[in-house]
Amino acid sequence: MQINLTKPASILPILVLLLISISSCNRYYYQPNAVNAPMLSNRNDAKILVSGNGGVGTSSSGDYSSEVINLQASYSPLKYVGLMGNYANYRYDTYEEVPEDGEVDAHANLLEGGIGGYYPIILNEKGFKLVADTYVGYGAGKLNSDVKMNFDRIFIQPGINLTTPFFDAGFAARISGIKYSDFNSNGMLQFYVEQQGLQDITSKRHFFFEPAITLRGGYKFVKGQLQVVRSASLNNLDWKYNDTMFTLGLFISIEEFFKLKK
Repeated sequence: MQINLTKPASILPILVLLLISISSCNRYYYQPNAVNAPMLSNRNDAKILVSGNGGVGTSSSGDYSSEVINLQASYSPLKYVGLMGNYANYRYDTYEEVPEDGEVDAHANLLEGGIGGYYPIILNEKGFKLVADTYVGYGAGKLNSDVKMNFDRIFIQPGINLTTPFFDAGFAARISGIKYSDFNSNGMLQFYVEQQGLQDITSKRHFFFEPAITLRGGYKFVKGQLQVVRSASLNNLDWKYNDTMFTLGLFISIEEFFKLKK
């Protein structure tokens, strides 16, 4: 069977399979959350997004399932000023736990907020906009897996965005710094902790460079979203992290919805 890559209907199944394969889990202790790309351009702009991915697979210890859910919101209370809030939740469920190998259920969450500024470079009456923005933020969360840890994270996120009534595209270059605390081996032996490279994980803040591409398509107030985030450590790490996050989502511009209602 041949697949015509020029047709969106042919591309969608490939994207879904890619998302499932990316969801395959190794034991890692950090993964990037979805980047909040609000693309604000005016006072009282308000945006919300629900996105995620999920899949099933087989590891050396048996079958598993995993899912990621992101909830994001943004608002401009003043011209050129933007606020954002992000919540991310990750779950990994194995159908047969093998604790001595670290093959156990895992759950992590992150709640963070940010503030920043945006500047419209191009605005026209037909809805074409080119906007530059930068946000900084702070958040905190928990990891409950083969080991348990709390963490907090800081970030700075410059970006450039193109928006139209039918299509949006954005690029962001986030730098995140995560600091772990309250390490609990969760009953794992010291040999296992050292084998995973976790003996010094709480000693300093770990920084990651996280470029993201965001694509949206739809009409005015509601658009589907595809986002790819890569993560590259800026430190030498002894422990594993996930370097790629693909998500699909639904993006809603609240102010555009009310414009259509008038």
